[in-house]
Formats: sequence, structure tokens, C-alpha cells
Amino acid sequence: MVNGRYRLEEQLGSGGMGVVWRATDEELHRDVALKRALYVDGAHERKRAQRLKREARAVAKVNHPNVVTLHIEVVAGDELWLVMEYVAGGTLAGHGVLPHAEVARIGAQLADALDAVHKAGVLHRDVKPSNVLMTEDGRPKLSDFGVSRSVHKDVTLSRTGGLDGTPGYLAPEVAQGRDATTASDVFSLGATLFAATEGVSPVGTADNPQVLVWRAAKGDIGESHGPLRPVLAKMLHPDPRKRPTAAQASQMLEEAANGIKQRPLARSASWFRGRPRLVARAAILLVLVATWVLLTVAGPERVAETTAWPAIGEPRTADPCSLLDTTKLDKFGATELDPDYGNFNRCDVLIRPPQGPGEVDVRLEFTDVPQVDARAGWVDQAGPIKVVRYPSYNAQCERRLMLPGKRHAIPIITKYSKGQFQVDLCAVADTAVAAAVDRLLKYGTVPRRPLPPAPESLMNLNACALPDSDILAMFPGVDATSPEHQFGGWECRWHSTTSRNSTLTVRFDQHKPLTAAEGVLRPFAGHPGAVEENATGPNTCMANVQYREYTDNNDQTATEAVHVIVGSDQFPHARMCQLAAAIAEPIAARLPG
Repeated sequence: MVNGRYRLEEQLGSGGMGVVWRATDEELHRDVALKRALYVDGAHERKRAQRLKREARAVAKVNHPNVVTLHIEVVAGDELWLVMEYVAGGTLAGHGVLPHAEVARIGAQLADALDAVHKAGVLHRDVKPSNVLMTEDGRPKLSDFGVSRSVHKDVTLSRTGGLDGTPGYLAPEVAQGRDATTASDVFSLGATLFAATEGVSPVGTADNPQVLVWRAAKGDIGESHGPLRPVLAKMLHPDPRKRPTAAQASQMLEEAANGIKQRPLARSASWFRGRPRLVARAAILLVLVATWVLLTVAGPERVAETTAWPAIGEPRTADPCSLLDTTKLDKFGATELDPDYGNFNRCDVLIRPPQGPGEVDVRLEFTDVPQVDARAGWVDQAGPIKVVRYPSYNAQCERRLMLPGKRHAIPIITKYSKGQFQVDLCAVADTAVAAAVDRLLKYGTVPRRPLPPAPESLMNLNACALPDSDILAMFPGVDATSPEHQFGGWECRWHSTTSRNSTLTVRFDQHKPLTAAEGVLRPFAGHPGAVEENATGPNTCMANVQYREYTDNNDQTATEAVHVIVGSDQFPHARMCQLAAAIAEPIAARLPG
């Protein structure tokens, strides 16, 4: 019994500030939640407890249906007990990915609650899915105003570490060490809603929480998809001055929720109700007509600015294999889908003739749009997607899908990989392009990966964060402040300011276990490795670090690897290989596990 009134029934969780219980109020015969905030020795800790107590009192003044109610505080010895409303429906984090309309409805209520909290002079500082409680009838309630850490084992960074909040939901300015503001609360709410629609925070996942902080600090924010993309993009803007207030976000989310809701049937609905096929065909016809009107009246550039589709969405969950259709490629030979070939932004279909040797590799990748592409090609328009068709050369054919927003592209390249056979490489590429465009227009976005990456996978890391300043200093004249981030953070490139055309690249890859065919075998910090000249082209040398083995889709052993590539027309090959190996050694030592 606490204070002779509250009987502790079930421990719900614990954190750095204390323990959370479900309890029974013996006087009012109702369930409540009790949070025990510990007073610990030291002036700093006493000041923190006093600050939490002041904030709890401020929140108690907020009378809002979407804020967890603080009933009373009880001081017992060196313990501060907060008696809170008990919400039985779990957390938003436990509800998984939700429909856009439901997320918009939940977001509108939470933004309105956040507005009320801000008007009371309080900053939440730690808005995240596990701090949103859900009632049994689906209403969200904002909870945990810095009083206790998550009962769901989130890693929360307190002021003792220089930051307020949880990695994955920190605003960029907070990740940079600046003070939290109402704008940073709005960002965290946007990140929470992003996770409810995408299944991951806007900065993805990583074993090391500091990687998430680094991504946020750099403004490496994922791109949402679907009807909530415009409002989430505003809430997640890297510049806090350009974000909406909580009140404005609530109105925007409410409008989005109303826009997503199914419209009532017209007066002739009774005639259509028994004809579902006709309704479906009519809906398709309306979409086609609307698209045609946009294309012919607004023009392709206008469509790219106003439509939220098609898009890749969050890079770390987008599935490149979902855009390749092996059934359409079967007419060229026997097909095999290979998702474990190259970096995580890539998927391949291998085509072999019915008889005899030969193999064609159909490679589809997600890329960031390069600033300059001087190559000439024919441009076609497929709805809001531009299709660039490059001339065939050097026994390969390339097509490139340019998505609306001019941020991402999807190159599709066909080439012979193991001997040639009679096939039109550009016809193969055009068939793959048609299937990819069909799926993009059908789904409005790239479908998500069927399974999340393994916790230890390199997919959860950022290649730009692997080498620290000491490692980068090993590369002559390195411009350490201007790395070139590639799609998903799975490749990063640095240039030399003193050696013309000299670059250092760190990228991830998937391939078979290393053999002597991959160069001179040698270990790197206990990991198997190899060093190979001209591995990625003339005047290059690559150190290949095998990180971990796993079983691929064909029940074969595959590996994830880190490639450290030095390229230069100024260094001799021996010097490039020495540099690549020297840089790979400490990078291998920094890999998880």
C-alpha cells in the first residue's frame, strides 16, 4: 500500500527515474498508474527532481481528453509517487503499422493535446510511440512528460548526456545539442506518426543509438509516402522555423483525415451496391481520367510538384525486389530473383537461356538523383514518372526512372554477366521498366520489405559514420566535412582537396564468402578480408572486409561486407592498396560485435 490508499497490483515497467505500477485506488475502487520517481543524492539530482515535480504540476493543470491525467502526487520518504490515469489499451508502438486515415486521426488529436501542453508552458521533450497510450476504444493519450523512462526499454537520453529525448525521434537541432523547443516537440510528433505509417522512425534503425543521433543531427530524415506525406514533410522539416505549430499541425492532420475518409455514396449508390466489379472499373477509369487531365493540363513538372506518389518512401524499408517481375522476363529465358547481390538498395534478376551457356543480369537500384548527368538519352513520360532511355553501349543497356520530387531515381541496367547468348538487352530492360512503372503506379509507392533486417545487419548502419576523424585523416587531403551520402546511407564518398581525382569510398555489399578470386586474402581486425587492384575499375584498389555470414533465399551461405575503395590517377596501385588496407583495419574494428 502506498499512502494507505493505493495497492500495487502489477509492475508495468521501470526506467532510470523509477518504476511504473498498475495499482488499485482502494477509496475510489478504480485502476490507476503509479510512477515512483526516485530522489537520489546530489544537488543536480535534487534540482532535476524539483523540475520534474514542477512540470508534473503544470501538466496536471491541462484538462485535455488526449493527455493522461495526473490525479495527485504523494511524497513518501525519499520517493515521489505520481498517481496517474491508467490507460489499458497499450501504446501506439504496440499497435504496429496503421492505415493512413487512422494515423491522421490519432495525429490530429495528439497535436491538439501538444498545443494544450505548450500553452500551459510545458515542453514534452520525449514524444515517441511508446509514450502515446491508447484507450481500448482507440483514443490516444500523451503521457510521460519526462517523469520516467519508457517501460518499453527505449533508450532515453537525459540532460546528463546533453540531450533530451529518444534517438530515432530527436529533432535535428536537439541532436546537435541545442535546447528543446515547441518546434522540436512537433518534430518528435511527426516522427511518431511517421513510424506509425512506415514501421520505422524517420532515421531508421541501428544497434548503436548514437548512429541515430548522428543521422538526425545531419538532417538525414526519411521520406514518407502516401497521403500523409505533405503534412509529415512539414512537421519533419530540418529547420525548426519552417515547421508548423502544434495547433497548425492538428488542423493539417484533421484535414488530411477528412480527405482520406471514404466519401458517402451518391444517390444512385443503391444501383452500384450490387455491382462491385462495375464500381472497381469505374474507380480505375476515374483515376485514369484524373491522371490524364493532370498530365495534359498541368504538365509533367506540375504533377511532380503536387502529387505525393509514386515515391520510394523510407529508404531502409523500401524493397527494390518488389519492382522486378520475373514472370514478365520469363520470355527471355529462365529467371532467378537474387536479392542478395550487391548493396541493400539493389535487386537482380538473372536470366539464363533454355540451353547452353550465358547469363544476363537485370539490375534495379534505388539511387539519389545526381546533380549532374551529362549523358544524352531519350525521355518518355509514364504518368508522373520520367523514363530516360540511354543508348546501348559496351554490351549493356540502361534505363532510368526519375520519380516526382527529383530526389530519387531507379536505374535499371541489363548486361551479360557470365557469357553471352542471343537476346536484345534493351528489350529486356524495357520489359523490366514497364513492370516497375506498372507497380509504382498501382501501389503509389514502393512496397515495403517483407521482413525487417537482422539487428546485426549492416543495413542498420550508416557508411558515413564508420570512419571517425582519425581514420579519415589517413586519406591524403581528405575533405572530411563534405561526405557524399548515397541512398540509404549505405555508401559514402570523400574527396581529396590536394590530390586531383582522388576519392575514398566506404560502401556495404552482399556476396558469396571470400575466395582467392577476390584478391590477396588477409584479415582485418579479426574479420576475413581481401585486397584487390582495379576491383571497381581502372586506378582503384579495394579492401573487402567480410562482416558476417547469413543464409540467403536459396539456403546458401552469403556474407555482408564493407568495401573500402581508394581511387586515384595520382597514386600508384601499390600506394592505393596500402591506403585501402590501412583504412579498412580500424573501420573493421569499429563494426558491431
